[in-house]
Amino acid sequence: MEEFQSSYYLLFIMQFVADFYMFIFVEIIMRPRKFNYFGLFSEDMQGYAVFSTANLFIAKVVICCGHVVIAFNRFTAFYLPFKHDQIWAKSVVFGSILSLWGMFIVALLPVIIIYRNSAKLVRMENGILRLLSGEITTYYSYLCRITYVFTVVVCSICYLCSYLKARKSMHRNASLEKRLFICAVASSFPFCIEVVRTTLENFSFRRNEDFSSFLAEFGFYEMEAMATVSVWLQLLINKNVRALIVKELIGPKENHGKGTVTSSLHKF
Repeated sequence: MEEFQSSYYLLFIMQFVADFYMFIFVEIIMRPRKFNYFGLFSEDMQGYAVFSTANLFIAKVVICCGHVVIAFNRFTAFYLPFKHDQIWAKSVVFGSILSLWGMFIVALLPVIIIYRNSAKLVRMENGILRLLSGEITTYYSYLCRITYVFTVVVCSICYLCSYLKARKSMHRNASLEKRLFICAVASSFPFCIEVVRTTLENFSFRRNEDFSSFLAEFGFYEMEAMATVSVWLQLLINKNVRALIVKELIGPKENHGKGTVTSSLHKF
């Protein structure tokens, strides 16, 4: 679909890839291990604990990358509208996202390798296998806090500036950019819930184990929602996306002298 080849939708698709990675990780790795489906897991599976720890921490930090880059994308759309397409070429989009993913992976893997023996599975009284990561959790908690705070601050500044500019924007694509701005803000809302949950979990881990366990349990459902809600919000809010999807599903209709409708949906 040629209409989806703009920088915003390309960034959104790459963010969806990161969100989908988290969703698959939760459903394929975390949930079967937690409830010990078919008795396949035990406390002796230390290698599986290391594998789960690495995927869990990497999945949680890479979801920040897309939100930051999308925020900058919306910022330049309002403040540099005539240079926006030149700035956000495909090479820049892929390079920025992949570089951030690689940076976080490089920052995490050495610590996971060094302290791999601290990751273990512990069977709780209710039969659930809980993942404990020891020193890795301490390092990750600091990295996670810094990353989340940076993401929230950058996105807040970019979206606030974009909102102020959108109120006065008068160029020919102003209404379109306003809709994409709303979509971007809505897509970041589930991430804000994860920020609050992770912060509370980190602070309550040593003080209130029951509350920390509740937050960890809530995280299973919250991460699933975070990985899927942004896509549904995009479909609900952005009428152009819905129109294009319907057009692809049912095929083009006869023009009947309304060719400007199709041309107006061409550029996003």
